[in-house]
Amino acid sequence: MLQQWLEHLPIDGVVETTPLLRGIANDVYQLNTLSDTYVLKHFRFDHPYGLDRDQEVRVQQRAADAGLAPPVLHYDAVQGLLLQPYISSNDLAQAKLSMTAKLQLLATVSAHIHRLQIDVSIWSLRNRLQRYCHTLASFDAARARQFERGLQKQRKLIDSFGSHPVFCHNDLAFHHVFVAAQPLVIDWEYSGIGERYFDLASSIQVNQLSQSQMRAFLHAYEGAAGFSVNTAVLADWLALVELTSQLWYELHEQLQRV
Repeated sequence: MLQQWLEHLPIDGVVETTPLLRGIANDVYQLNTLSDTYVLKHFRFDHPYGLDRDQEVRVQQRAADAGLAPPVLHYDAVQGLLLQPYISSNDLAQAKLSMTAKLQLLATVSAHIHRLQIDVSIWSLRNRLQRYCHTLASFDAARARQFERGLQKQRKLIDSFGSHPVFCHNDLAFHHVFVAAQPLVIDWEYSGIGERYFDLASSIQVNQLSQSQMRAFLHAYEGAAGFSVNTAVLADWLALVELTSQLWYELHEQLQRV
């Protein structure tokens, strides 16, 4: 299948292909020619996660125009392929930087993303969570009901989603941020207009920040964004993000067995 995809790409002379990631949402390959290196993403499961790949590609290109993402070199919606340049620098997870420097850069990038003006639809957390539960129920109905009961207790917070609307990445892990003269961010599939606090809580959760690291990250973010973070409000969102993450990973585990 990979060889068939290569025939339709706007590059010639691929001499080596290396799998970088086989995930639920994407398979990722490194492609080497005699002169350049590329990354090819093959989109896999979209429906269980409510992903809009056309929007993802538009967002990545807009972010690239703003200097925040690698450009989209080719997109094939039918075969689910996205080609972009390979980023040779280290991501934040691998970068030889102090944790203080990593948190400062993560906060600066987060603030930059929140300032982006991209015309996309508002992200519906409620619809996303309902989709996760519905799909999980097809594998484990009892477990899905447990999550539904937990989410019902968070109904007011879910209803308030978007009360601080900004453009959000919603998955700003260290390994999605590459350290360069101009930092670059990858994997925009969960991005959209959403809730600032949800995005901040997601960054804290996905990077498993300690209390002291969280405080350093938020302090740096406040300076970069000019926004005062209400820590009590954030604590509520952290609890919801943790529940959302548990639901996502349980669905992930089930889909891996398909």
